Amino acid sequence: MSKGIWALLITTFLCALIVTAPSSILSPIIKNASEGRVELANTEGTIWNGAANPVLHQHDGGLITLSKLHWKISTQTLFTGKLNTQVKWDDEPQTTPMDIIASLGKIEVHHAYFPLSAILLGEASKFLKPAGLRGKVILRSDSLLISQQGLQGLATADWLNASSLLSSVSPLGNYHFTFSASNGGVDITLNTVTGALILAGQGRFSASSGLNFKGTAQATKEKEEELRELLNNMGPELRPGIKSFTLVP
Repeated sequence: MSKGIWALLITTFLCALIVTAPSSILSPIIKNASEGRVELANTEGTIWNGAANPVLHQHDGGLITLSKLHWKISTQTLFTGKLNTQVKWDDEPQTTPMDIIASLGKIEVHHAYFPLSAILLGEASKFLKPAGLRGKVILRSDSLLISQQGLQGLATADWLNASSLLSSVSPLGNYHFTFSASNGGVDITLNTVTGALILAGQGRFSASSGLNFKGTAQATKEKEEELRELLNNMGPELRPGIKSFTLVP
């Protein structure tokens, strides 16, 4: 058999291995790239067209398993030097699949949609950890750019059916965050949509200094007594009935 035929057979075999490679291969790669913070569980399909449950590792060793994520990688764009992946979550009202385009030195995310647990808010600051925050957080963005210069773009997050282990009032409310990312960091604004606990605040997150956020909290008149203990744990009184709080790393 000629060398050309052997080369063709080996190339075909290697291509078949790549095309049919199981999605489980991605888990250690993602875990290593995220420095042990993210891995995949319950993997299905191949690395090109598969599904898995992302698992997030908390600082205290706890695990948070997200909804099943389905992905499909386009092989056509590989020849242009780009890795284009379409992503969709199980049981989530996504009108358009999330589109992730990775190329040399940057990652573009279009129609971003991340359904998260509010437990993750406790990772942002030691102040929040004892509160045992619960509820669902939906992060959305039309377009985000991640490059060597940092994160750029606008995003919003809705904290739905928020609650805390420190209060019997549940839910406490629904809250809306806005994020404006530039090369220097991310500006954050918090507002209350509805609820017994009224929250508001502004802050900034940067890779160099972490989170610095200042806000206020107060109860609606009909829930003042039930929320008194929770409010007393939040910080000093700014004005009668209004507490101030500060979030730092």
